[in-house]
Amino acid sequence: PDGFYVRALGPIGNIEIGVHIADVAHFVKEGSPLDVEASQRGTTVYLIDRRLDMLPGVLSSGLCSLHSGCDRFAVSVFCEYDPSGRKLLSTQYARTVLRNSYTLAYEEAHTVVFS
Repeated sequence: PDGFYVRALGPIGNIEIGVHIADVAHFVKEGSPLDVEASQRGTTVYLIDRRLDMLPGVLSSGLCSLHSGCDRFAVSVFCEYDPSGRKLLSTQYARTVLRNSYTLAYEEAHTVVFS
């Protein structure tokens, strides 16, 4: 995901997890040459010394990147779990506008979720 959050809900203690990815569809018209090329690439590939972007840099590293403190279009899923975090109670999907609070490396995000 490009962004996530975890929060406690009310006195019962249920947990909500929000997972967000950049909404590239806001900038890429379906069926356009850019859409066709991105569909063929499928994803951004990360190598040791470089990355091969699915979309041009102005989108992948700019307008579609969920930078801290910037409003960005996103597609989000909101999952509510019981207090143990083991039983999924509900799921909702939405197109959202997201403002990330922090930029974390994967290791840092893992620490936040599992601590």
